[in-house]
Amino acid sequence: MSAAFQNVKVLIVDHNECMRNIIATVLRGLGFPSLQSAVNGEDALNRIRIYGPDLVISELKMPVMDGPTLVRRLREDQSNPSNSVPIIIASGHTEDKYVRECLIAGADHFLARPISGQNLADRISRIIRDERQFVRTPHYIGPARNLKIVDIMKTSKTAVAA
Repeated sequence: MSAAFQNVKVLIVDHNECMRNIIATVLRGLGFPSLQSAVNGEDALNRIRIYGPDLVISELKMPVMDGPTLVRRLREDQSNPSNSVPIIIASGHTEDKYVRECLIAGADHFLARPISGQNLADRISRIIRDERQFVRTPHYIGPARNLKIVDIMKTSKTAVAA
């Protein structure tokens, strides 16, 4: 597995230093030599522009800028060459409303914490292995999904918020 990952640059985004270190340790164990970290979404946007990661793994809830806002802002930034980088949101906040929020924002995957090395490796392998279509519509920017499902998720989010 490590040979497949040795040229992949990963940015880890989490306000919790301990969690950043745990994810970095798991990633190094899987064979990822090039890792950087950011403490929140705003910090991540700056680092993404400079570092040009091949993958971003972000927490959902963070001060300054949370994960879904990071995803939306990055996806909308036409001037950023990394605006379509694959993004995994990894969080212990696994309620449907949070998962939906992340996917509607344009995240590629949502991974529930605690994270096992095998689950993380499987998700990353899927991202690397599977050809990924990227969509830009007036209401959604992100990985291609059944857009009817995205519309349904948006509608149910609005209904829940009302």
